[in-house]
Amino acid sequence: MNEYTKDWPMIAQQAKRQENWLCERCKHPHDPPTGHTLTVHHLDRDKRNNARWNLAVLCQRCHLSVQGRVNMSQMLLPGAEVSDWFKWHLKGYQESLRLKRIALGD
Repeated sequence: MNEYTKDWPMIAQQAKRQENWLCERCKHPHDPPTGHTLTVHHLDRDKRNNARWNLAVLCQRCHLSVQGRVNMSQMLLPGAEVSDWFKWHLKGYQESLRLKRIALGD
């Protein structure tokens, strides 16, 4: 169930292009020899959720630092500290929740 979609390579390339081949977190360019190979991380850990807000373009170093430490629902708690690079991802997540509530008639 938690497998990448067939179009994942194209989606990942598009996300990297949108970020100008820079890590969103540290701003380092794609540079594999120095350990800054760009990856695309699913923030909600669902590899089938390719909504742009859910895809963080990160170098391998930042990806390893972020992976497993981000829990989207915890970011909504009052007083949760959010890094600048992450704010637009969180805003997209909040909007997706709002749209789900509307769809469910809540």
